Amino acid sequence: MITEFRDRETAKKACDRIKEIAKNLDHAKIMHVCGTHEDTITRYGIRSLLPENVEVISGPGCPVCVTTGREIDEAIALADKGLTVTTFGDMLKVPGSENSLEGVKAKGGDVRVVYSITDAARIAAENPDTDVVHIAIGFETTAPSTAAELKTAPGNFSVLCCHRTIPNAMDLLLSSGDVKVNGFIDPGHVSAIIGLGPYRPLTEKFNVPQVIAGFEPLDVLFGILLILEMMENGKAEVKNEYSRVVKDEGNPRALEIMNEVFQPCDVRWRGFPIIPGSGLELKEEFSQYDARKKFNIKVEDRGEPAGCRCGDILKGLIRPDECPIFGKGCAPDKPVGPCMVSSEGACAIAYKFNKNA
Repeated sequence: MITEFRDRETAKKACDRIKEIAKNLDHAKIMHVCGTHEDTITRYGIRSLLPENVEVISGPGCPVCVTTGREIDEAIALADKGLTVTTFGDMLKVPGSENSLEGVKAKGGDVRVVYSITDAARIAAENPDTDVVHIAIGFETTAPSTAAELKTAPGNFSVLCCHRTIPNAMDLLLSSGDVKVNGFIDPGHVSAIIGLGPYRPLTEKFNVPQVIAGFEPLDVLFGILLILEMMENGKAEVKNEYSRVVKDEGNPRALEIMNEVFQPCDVRWRGFPIIPGSGLELKEEFSQYDARKKFNIKVEDRGEPAGCRCGDILKGLIRPDECPIFGKGCAPDKPVGPCMVSSEGACAIAYKFNKNA
């Protein structure tokens, strides 16, 4: 355990300073966009340490959760065609409009859980007469791995590309005005790839403070503190609390590989309208690995499951416990929406720790 990031006295000093600054503020609503941050915040009861006028809300930081029902149905359609479909474990139980990949697997479909896209490509290489499709989800954190693998992937391998980029969603949240956000805790994993640059236009456009934070309790407390200090001083900057991992320029090699294989595209996020430039699609020279084109997958968009408010949770409009089916009709053993499935989903985290989120 990294004890220096969980020191009681340091945490107390940070909390005392947060409370001191908060006395001079009307209200501070801070949004994070990372499921791991939500886990830290809920696991360690960080919200209970904050004054009433400092609110930390969860945004669209769970890649499984923002993947749409239509994309789940596409994956199911591929499996129903008799193809081998590989996926990360969190995706297995996410409901589509009528079924889930777990349900397809239970009926004999060749759906396999892998730990990386490399494992999926290895399955294809070892079975040259079988078409293997990997569901490629995630933000800028996992997109470089997909890109790197496709540069040497066998011909019987393809991906259902569901990658998305975080800053575009943050822009839409601020532009829409649906929820008033006074500051962002930016995601550490994503920022290790993209660096600080993509966040700066948001601060310039919306005058919103941002802090890239790590995942230990003190990282999050310092992130909150730095945002409040900027609010107190009337400043809006992008600060890097997670400098032990995140560099200003990010990871140039990872960005280079991403840009070589992907190009931006417009895509819908669960609970959101189409967000311009927020998706990643394969460039023409890699289109032979595009499962949608290769297998001509066409499914209807049937919207959200009845009663599910995952979309509102992802937009920061409500807490998980404010959803009428939370813990009742929707629970980890029988989820209605993805926020109750993924280990990074706000509902699953709130349910696990039995705390309001």
